[in-house]
Amino acid sequence: MPRRTAEDLRVCAQEKKCLDCYLEGEDTRAVQWQQRRKVNVPCCRKHFYAHRKKTNEADAKKYAQNSDQKRQKRQCVYKGCRNKLIPQELLPPWIKEKTCGLHTTFKAFRMNRASFLRLITEHCLKPEERDGWTVQCVVYRRGDALMWIGASNGRVYRTISFTVRSLLQLHKQLH
Repeated sequence: MPRRTAEDLRVCAQEKKCLDCYLEGEDTRAVQWQQRRKVNVPCCRKHFYAHRKKTNEADAKKYAQNSDQKRQKRQCVYKGCRNKLIPQELLPPWIKEKTCGLHTTFKAFRMNRASFLRLITEHCLKPEERDGWTVQCVVYRRGDALMWIGASNGRVYRTISFTVRSLLQLHKQLH
């Protein structure tokens, strides 16, 4: 395909012809304008949808690469989220995607990350540990038997560990 010039674009814009068809030697009326980089280009439907399909495939490929990198780092794949993943053992079996729980609600338990942390603070911590302490992070690697909770009280930070099996049993008892 020949290179587009400003003169070709000007002619096509004045005569309302598709730029891609004009460069191929055809005479097709432009139906709509399409923005390509910083230039608005007149397009027929055929070239408009072909270009849109090409950009959508490129976007899907970029998303797949970025989400794969995030999965390897054990982070949520939601755009802009850097939270750690909820262990797969705590998710219902039909949820396959990796999530931190802030962006979706599990229909089986109606439980997101915040309510999961609330369950731990209300039922697993002692009353003196609850007062003034705030839970900051959950550290867990899939397949491990232990889960660590990071909590802080002013300048003091401490890590509390739990077994995944006991948390699952507690969740089943309460619900």
